[in-house]
Amino acid sequence: MKRDSYRYAARLFRLLSHPARLRILDELRRGEACVCHLQAVLGRPQVYVSQQLRVLREAGVIESYKDGLFVYYRLADSRVERLLGEMLGSVTEAERLSHCTCPFCRGEC
Repeated sequence: MKRDSYRYAARLFRLLSHPARLRILDELRRGEACVCHLQAVLGRPQVYVSQQLRVLREAGVIESYKDGLFVYYRLADSRVERLLGEMLGSVTEAERLSHCTCPFCRGEC
């Protein structure tokens, strides 16, 4: 059983070693977010953000659901949330971005 724990931890640390994935996970600690919001936070193209989200989703670290035209992501593993808290400190409130068109930033949710 411990061997599987080590494998999971090693895989998780590899995921967290990528700055964009770490930034995405940090943003998701504040609450669920859609791709366009994460794109605005990272300042990267949608294709790049979606690629990083796919890696995180396939690893079981995040999960997604669709609501209308938007796909929302959230943390799926409480261990990741606790680890991020230890590494990055306490969570601040999510910021509404003026250059983002998602429902959260437009004040619709």
